Amino acid sequence: MSIGTPHRALEAFNAASAKAQPVNHGTVRTACLHQNVELPLCLSETDIGVVLDRHGCDVFTVDVNNERPDEEALAIALFIVECVNEAAGFTEEKLDA
Repeated sequence: MSIGTPHRALEAFNAASAKAQPVNHGTVRTACLHQNVELPLCLSETDIGVVLDRHGCDVFTVDVNNERPDEEALAIALFIVECVNEAAGFTEEKLDA
């Protein structure tokens, strides 16, 4: 798969997003599972800006080049984690840094 080619999970996610109704929690969870990412996401307790899945596997890192202050990288990572988890139906779990 090249970078410009959509993956089947992304195609399914995009198709669900194109509907007049909001994307459901199951669609978000399924799209993540197709990428071997089990939700909810959480922040690493040891590495600033590193986001992990339910099993502690790295998903992504905010600001890998350390161009931002740690506080900014942490805030961005937390924002993304909270948005993804909420979209997947994990609204009761608070993911404090």
